[in-house]
Amino acid sequence: MSVPMQMSCPVCRAKDGETLLVLDCGTTDASSLYATVRLKVCRSCGHAYNGLEENEIAGLATYYETEYAPANLNSVVSEGDRPGSNAQRTHDRYLHLYALLSSRIQLHEPLLDVGCALGGFLDYLQGKGYTNLAGVERTAAYVKEARRKNCLTIEPGDAEALPFREGTFSAIVVEQVLEHLVSPARALREARRVLRKGGFLCVGVPDAERYGESCYFDFYWLLLREHVQHFHLDSLASMAEHEGFELVDAVRTDQPVMSDRMVMPVLYALFRRKERMTVSNWSNDRGVLRENLTAYIGTQMNRLSNKRRLLAKIADTQRPVYAWGIGREFFYLYAAAGLRKCRLAGLIDLNPFKQRTVRIGGLPVTGPDILRGAARDSIVVVTAIAHAGAIRDRLCQLGYEGEVLVPE
Repeated sequence: MSVPMQMSCPVCRAKDGETLLVLDCGTTDASSLYATVRLKVCRSCGHAYNGLEENEIAGLATYYETEYAPANLNSVVSEGDRPGSNAQRTHDRYLHLYALLSSRIQLHEPLLDVGCALGGFLDYLQGKGYTNLAGVERTAAYVKEARRKNCLTIEPGDAEALPFREGTFSAIVVEQVLEHLVSPARALREARRVLRKGGFLCVGVPDAERYGESCYFDFYWLLLREHVQHFHLDSLASMAEHEGFELVDAVRTDQPVMSDRMVMPVLYALFRRKERMTVSNWSNDRGVLRENLTAYIGTQMNRLSNKRRLLAKIADTQRPVYAWGIGREFFYLYAAAGLRKCRLAGLIDLNPFKQRTVRIGGLPVTGPDILRGAARDSIVVVTAIAHAGAIRDRLCQLGYEGEVLVPE
């Protein structure tokens, strides 16, 4: 049995976090990713975070290397998106970052992208004429693929221990990274160390204050268990101020991810490195995020109750059930909503990595050809919600005669 970790608030280090939600999100038979979300809000500064045990923190590092990166690198566009739509959504993301930085950074000045993945934003900046670019990425498979794709300087490394000397860069981008880190304050400290005096730090994170504005799927922004921090502008700005930055600009936007139906609320903030470290008070706006998250949880619990009733009826019939899409929505439905009690006849996903490696309850993941022999009273539960339209089309092509259920 693991020993619970006395995890202090990652922002202010207080140890009086209030638990708002405990949710079983499920996982594969052999995954190193933790199965249960324990959402906490700090009573001192108001920041929200996932309470993790020591073994769960260690498991996250393994998950990124052995599951997260391989699955993403093996993803299949034909699962649902129109050709080019992902590229357009990514381009729109880059536009927000570029708008914050372009008027403040000269083309020749050194810029670092922390958590650069395959180097997409660096490619974008290079296309805009920037000439002094570098990236850091902690996932080895991404570094290898990024280096294969281009000749940019991309180093293996961690946001919390950057492999550069003090004062190296005029600007640092940390986008879709801080929410993944157990110690985000340490990452800001490192960013300040390698920034020049007056240098800029551009941060992009999911906006937890607005989780409730997008009801794509129950608890979806919490089912992203690799997101262990849940920021809003106040907590982000407070943390940055304590680490030697001042807020210059902030933009709230909504960004489609994976499909146009899945819209994530995003917060972009631009900070300037202060010349001297100063001691400041933590935010006085401690209750806003807690209030919004509490409302979000209440709404999502009602949706979960509806799904439990629906799946209980299906389980009672003992009709054969096929689940199409073995991702976050599936694991949640399986663990929290009762899909595991149904008569599961097959698990379907187009991702070849999942087909090779994933088992749930002993069942392997296969391609859709398994449906060619499906009984007429069977049910396909579409658990890749973002790709429901494309999956329906594929089912028609296969001549599937059973029922199709999209549990939104």
